[in-house]
Amino acid sequence: MSDPFSTSMDGSESVREEARLLEEVLEVLRKDGRAGAIPDYDRELMQMRDLLATERLEDDQAMWLEQMDRVAAVASVRAQRTVTVPDLANPYFAHMRLHFDDGKERDFLLGRCSFMRGGVRIVDWRHAPISRIFYRYQEGEFFVEEIAKREVEGQVTLRRVVTVVDGRLVRVADARGAFLRESTGWRDVSDRSSSLAGGSGQAARPDTAPLLLGVDGGSGHREDKRLPAIAALLDEEQYALMGREGQHLLVVSGGAGSGKTTVALHRLAYLNHQNPQRYRANRMMVLVFGRALARYIGQVLPALGVKGVEVGTLNAWAQSTRQRHFPRLTTNLSEFTPTSVLRFKTHRIMLPMLAEATQAEPEADPVRLFDELFSDLNWMRQGVARHAPDAFSELELVEVHRWCADQHFRRADTERDEDYPACYDEEDGMILLRLYQLLKGRLRYSYRRGLSYDHLVIDEVQDFSPLEIRVLLECVRDESMTLAGDPAQRITDNDFEDWPQVLSAIGCAQAEVADLKVSYRSTRPITELARAVLGPLAPEEPSVAPREGAPVELLRFGSIGAGMTFVADALVELMQREPLASVAVLCPTPEDADEAFDALRRAETTWLSRVADQDFSFGPGVEVTDVAQTKGLEFDYVVLLGVDAKRYPKTSTARHLLHVGLTRAIHQAWLITWQRSSALLPDKLKARLSG
Repeated sequence: MSDPFSTSMDGSESVREEARLLEEVLEVLRKDGRAGAIPDYDRELMQMRDLLATERLEDDQAMWLEQMDRVAAVASVRAQRTVTVPDLANPYFAHMRLHFDDGKERDFLLGRCSFMRGGVRIVDWRHAPISRIFYRYQEGEFFVEEIAKREVEGQVTLRRVVTVVDGRLVRVADARGAFLRESTGWRDVSDRSSSLAGGSGQAARPDTAPLLLGVDGGSGHREDKRLPAIAALLDEEQYALMGREGQHLLVVSGGAGSGKTTVALHRLAYLNHQNPQRYRANRMMVLVFGRALARYIGQVLPALGVKGVEVGTLNAWAQSTRQRHFPRLTTNLSEFTPTSVLRFKTHRIMLPMLAEATQAEPEADPVRLFDELFSDLNWMRQGVARHAPDAFSELELVEVHRWCADQHFRRADTERDEDYPACYDEEDGMILLRLYQLLKGRLRYSYRRGLSYDHLVIDEVQDFSPLEIRVLLECVRDESMTLAGDPAQRITDNDFEDWPQVLSAIGCAQAEVADLKVSYRSTRPITELARAVLGPLAPEEPSVAPREGAPVELLRFGSIGAGMTFVADALVELMQREPLASVAVLCPTPEDADEAFDALRRAETTWLSRVADQDFSFGPGVEVTDVAQTKGLEFDYVVLLGVDAKRYPKTSTARHLLHVGLTRAIHQAWLITWQRSSALLPDKLKARLSG
């Protein structure tokens, strides 16, 4: 049936034109009978051949021949995919009209698959060469492109982004304005157009560290002539924590952007300046969960007047220390450890279970005991029953045992299979070191010297397990440690619930916990939404965000192509206007990030990079990555992609992940979806859904 609004609409001629075009496309698709079918690339190639023969597009033959080659190539790698195209509910998302230099003018539609029949030209937005023109040029611009090894020139006379939902046109946007379909008709929403603006250069970078850390940049000293003026920007509470006595464990807690890392680093610098003989720089260490934050801290510490401090990640420290104590063990690490195994090996029950096992066999060899314990299902069952009866099901314990036993026998097998090499889980390093501590005593720096740090800072500590913290605690003199973290930002399943639980597990129940209440990084709208996303996991007392800012926008589109086209246009405009801006485009998974990067690259987004292994630039540009990569970092702008019910379900893990993604933004955050919005988002945000 025809759309009742298509013939009785008020407003722009562009809306009427797009409504007529949609009816024509749907009619052709219905007659064709392909809609909803699994892509048949052989048939698609035949259709292109027929198009060349019947419509006699001699001047375009090279263009369509290249398209046929591209479809054939894509077919070889996508033949097993079950994407349904063309889709009557959403056949395309963009429309462009090209006036070629030979005087001919043709319309092209961008969708998920190429379809050319009955006068309809839908091209694959990801693979069709002609689609490059849409992303590289704006309406009114002249283009010159090489297609099918020949130069094609012309002008983009029309460029529109359209939203089609359930076969109905609901939004049209072009250079002249934007129109949105509502229950009463079409409305001009050009004044509601979203843009990223006004936040360039606010994110922390190594080159701005002196200013951001409150360092005066000169040689000024306080009255005691020993401590440089390193705390000019600390508030009263943060300054008081910096000066805490070093011979005890201090926990600095607080929401995202409350200054936890800043306080921890200032405390380290303060101790070194106050008593450099007791707190030697080369005997101090900062450990974090990710390499990006470690690299950043390593670059900014000299601004605090402290050089020679070891800065690294937990995994790197654990593996190097394990290798020093157990040099004959393989260094291969498993890449496919089951979630249940990870959770078991990082659960707080590891501490009492290992202690009991070593008390029963005080003369045991650490490696032999490790193999015996983790291939013993009864030991696992009994330990869980004593210390955490409801933490693991029988099925989970069986899975853990099967995995660990298989690893043990593979390591013991002298005729090893090259396809399945002997290996350990990443978490095994700290377990082996804990067994060494319990059976042999203090860890060793060398054969002659024990491993002893004067002071240790652990940042993002919520992603460390209680066992890992306990191993490190025994490597520090007088428990001189600063733990900085926020349980709400936990992204690993490591049994870190709250500070009392963790401190009790590591034997430091009386440690001081200081909770910072002011969030300096993100604006109030971002902070409030991040808290709402946490739901029941949010702390009782909310953080105070003194800065106002633009509201967080939720933008929904009819397809991923439409969403990425909108984001690409917005980022190109932003980087032209604010070339010093840092932007993070964040996805739930690395696979999603790969797809987003490919889409933005087609649009030739300025200073675009794909961060796959913590290799952030800490400078201007657009960096595409998955949320987990950005722990502890911040950006001027954040665009979160795929914030839908499938990628962010109503689970604790998804709540933490979305919370972390939002709170990376200093100035402005966007949420982009092309499916049903995540249930984690509050109703009031969905009510003002844009797009």
